[in-house]
Amino acid sequence: MPSVRDTISDILSIVRLNLEEGLNDLAPLPDNTDDDRVVIGNIAFHESSDATMTAAIGNRIVLTLIKTEEEYTLKNQPNHRRNPISGNLEYANPPIFLNLYVLMTANVGEYDIALSFLSRIISYFQHQRVFNETNSIVPPGGFPVSAFHFNLSMESPSLEQLNHIWGVLGGKILPSVLYKIQLQQIEYIPDEPLPASPITEITLTEQIH
Repeated sequence: MPSVRDTISDILSIVRLNLEEGLNDLAPLPDNTDDDRVVIGNIAFHESSDATMTAAIGNRIVLTLIKTEEEYTLKNQPNHRRNPISGNLEYANPPIFLNLYVLMTANVGEYDIALSFLSRIISYFQHQRVFNETNSIVPPGGFPVSAFHFNLSMESPSLEQLNHIWGVLGGKILPSVLYKIQLQQIEYIPDEPLPASPITEITLTEQIH
């Protein structure tokens, strides 16, 4: 069965877990339950009439994906590769490299505590911007991603853009910060790779004077 390597969910899970651990290192997150205090969820539901939805993201730091963007500078790559085992050329479109825009919201009732969480989020990503398999922890239980490399940078939307973001999310503005996760790779892995067309002609354009 075909699979997808390094899904968006995988990368956000890595960010979520490392942020939670990083914030606990700065100062333990106040918690009355055994649930995670940093969660992946849609902050648009923070005023939902569905109690289950609001409870899942209530009194927590919520990571919400609000935009995906292809990294065009890495788009023009060959659509074939050599199988490292057989040595045969295989047809395969190059992987897509994405920039993910993630809104990190302190969805906490007490405004001063929400601002404290926001400061700690910014402080953590100021300390660690690059994430890879050697400097990051991954979710337990056979996590599918063994090698990864991406970095985070803070975005500063204008007041007009910020108003538009929260208008789309359908709620009042909450203490939040926007980060761009750069260069996440997405690749479709088929069961049976297609053989590439054989090379039948080589054209030389360089002239020797």
